[in-house]
Amino acid sequence: MKSPDIEIGLLEPEAPAVKDPATPVIHDYDGQVPDFTGPEIDRVHDHLVPSLRNYRIADEVPGASTFVVREQGRITDIFLYRREGRVVTVLSEFIRIDADSVRRFAQHVFATYPGVGKIVYRKANAGAMAGELPRVLPYPYASVPVTEDIVVSLPDSIDAYHGRLGKNMRRNIKRYHATLGEKFPSYTYDVYLADRIAESDLRDIIALNRTRMAGKRIVSRIDEDETRWIVSMAKQCGIVGVARIDGKVCAGAIGFRIRDNYFMHVIAHDPAYNDYSLGILCYYFTICEGIKRGGRHFHLMSGRYEYKFRLGGELRDISRLELYRNRLHWLLDGRHLARQALQNRVRDARLWLLEAERRDDRMSLAAASVMQRLREAKRNGWKALLARPSKG
Repeated sequence: MKSPDIEIGLLEPEAPAVKDPATPVIHDYDGQVPDFTGPEIDRVHDHLVPSLRNYRIADEVPGASTFVVREQGRITDIFLYRREGRVVTVLSEFIRIDADSVRRFAQHVFATYPGVGKIVYRKANAGAMAGELPRVLPYPYASVPVTEDIVVSLPDSIDAYHGRLGKNMRRNIKRYHATLGEKFPSYTYDVYLADRIAESDLRDIIALNRTRMAGKRIVSRIDEDETRWIVSMAKQCGIVGVARIDGKVCAGAIGFRIRDNYFMHVIAHDPAYNDYSLGILCYYFTICEGIKRGGRHFHLMSGRYEYKFRLGGELRDISRLELYRNRLHWLLDGRHLARQALQNRVRDARLWLLEAERRDDRMSLAAASVMQRLREAKRNGWKALLARPSKG
């Protein structure tokens, strides 16, 4: 799936529309994060990434400011931002934004801070403005997709979810689960929440992730700092599935819950059980647990892997949006915009190659072969890329 090109608009700012002063009401807590911020961010955005507990653990709250909009006394928009020199950066990522929220914040920032020439949303869900940015944004801007959030919308029952899966996926889940039970009678899969989660289980699952990555000659992104973050978050809002054989952790899934939304963070299994699709089973049974507990969405997060779509995931693009006070500020940032455009082209090519692996035409098969060679080179050393098959 090709990502959109970098999108640029050069409209000059319009005068702010005159609105009823009673609604909406803007509160800008400069350099402050009030006590009500955490629960309200969870309520308004329903997402793990902008959750205040996430930012507190990552130590990004000191020095942050809070932008709040109230309508008829109720908070309808809230997020963290930081002002550094001529740039205001929205710290809260994966938040849903629309034309009204972006215009309102930009008008407030440019009117309140004359020295600011640029506003950056690092990662935002701008789906509500898809294809309409030139019409709805009264400022010069640049927008480019940078990642994705793949989301499973959860039905009311496990049976309904199971029936929504494709025939092959249903058959494979049944077959692999039954085979595990037959060959390994001690096999169990249990799900734990928050304070019932054992740190030892978390560390065992993370160790499996590192082992699996090492087998691909990839260094796991989960270092000790990340591990401590996972343990802390899991104790507050975790959902963890653990597969055991003979009492030993052989696979697991680590996720988190924000209200009625679930978020997968780590999934791993022992390579000794590759033949049993333990990873898919972990996904499936953890999603089912979310359904049992009344969840509305299960976020499989970034990574456009085919199995995520076979599990019912739908793609939501996450974009970087940059707004400029006027054309002069846009022009002065030209080198950065050119570099960003190049990075987007590279991302387009990578996504095309990933999509090509799922098609059957001749060019796509050739692209899939290239992807396979690149993976082998990454795992076995780049000399493998130049190797020629021996003549036998």
